[in-house]
Amino acid sequence: MRVLIFTSSGGTAHDAAAGALGDWLRQWDPGGEVLIEQVLENGSGPYRGGVALYNWIQKHAPWLHQAYWCLMEFEDLIKPGTVLFGRRYLAQLLRRFRPELIISTHPHTNRGHFAYAKRLLGPQLRCLTCCTELAGGFGFSRNWISSSADAIWVQTAEVAAELRRRHYPAERIALLGPLLYPAYHLPLPAGQRLETGPLTPTAASEAGDDADANDSLPLLVLGAGANGANNHCRLLEVLRPFAGRLAVVALTGRRQAALEQVQGWAASHPELAVQALGFQGPEQMVALYRRAWALVARPGARTATEALLLGCPLVFNTFGTTMPQEWLARHYFRSRGLERSIGRPEQLATLVAAWLDRPETYGDWRRRYQQHRLFSDPHSLGRLLLGS
Repeated sequence: MRVLIFTSSGGTAHDAAAGALGDWLRQWDPGGEVLIEQVLENGSGPYRGGVALYNWIQKHAPWLHQAYWCLMEFEDLIKPGTVLFGRRYLAQLLRRFRPELIISTHPHTNRGHFAYAKRLLGPQLRCLTCCTELAGGFGFSRNWISSSADAIWVQTAEVAAELRRRHYPAERIALLGPLLYPAYHLPLPAGQRLETGPLTPTAASEAGDDADANDSLPLLVLGAGANGANNHCRLLEVLRPFAGRLAVVALTGRRQAALEQVQGWAASHPELAVQALGFQGPEQMVALYRRAWALVARPGARTATEALLLGCPLVFNTFGTTMPQEWLARHYFRSRGLERSIGRPEQLATLVAAWLDRPETYGDWRRRYQQHRLFSDPHSLGRLLLGS
């Protein structure tokens, strides 16, 4: 089967969902063809500029996204049943690849894109939306819903209820849980302990070159999206009093400047065991989630989904306010007693001190994650996608 996957680099969740789908489809249908396309960025200058603006806002001014998100909720008004920006590029792509199935992982590649594709290639073309959100309500984009979609695959019952509330046909809602990269769905081999790798040379030398001593410490992971948005150095400053009681891994995405900034901080403060890591592949991220005491990250859909699937405690970094779509993960976590959020560095220090001094409170929190781990059904999803 020829499958075309629409995605965009606005945020992390959409590209990650598309990449995971591609890996699974190649396993399920080795003789098929899969093409992952950043149809917004590649199709036109206006969309490319919009994606760049989104990522700039996420890195530098999250508060601006309140207005940006509300404006983009009406994006479909400029493409009623069709595509205006990037239509020539889309037509060339569809005629060249001639997909049998189109999957959209982004809310702005559903409405006009599906309708135009079906008019161009015929009504037999199947179109499916992969909705990456965890909950409904404020922050759930109306652009996820397209009457041209043959089905919408959702991860949670809350999103299924939101679609029904918005009058999407219940029989076209597929509640099958998340599908992450295959490594996320593999069980941990019996007796195997996954490690995060060696500490930075500076930190290792301060610990007397005894990597095992640092491996035994609780590991706090500071997360970042693929674009490298982070507040790592501000957080590391307030974590200095926990030297010898805590080890830290700081992820910096694909931004070399962010990686070098954290490495510079670690070299200047060798008392705290800090390892800076650039972009990590699925296998490395699974190892970190399984080793982590807790992860600190923006309340994005993908990170929240990964943490819930693997049972890793997550602290939401809400510096600069919570963007509308980030409220969805916060709602989902809060309804289950899982949410811990920080708006200032000092609040992270307070949480860490409480967990280190009273391990039973941390233990109760972690057990709740195990109780609310997400259900996933990759094989049923494969049958849905391949029509078998």
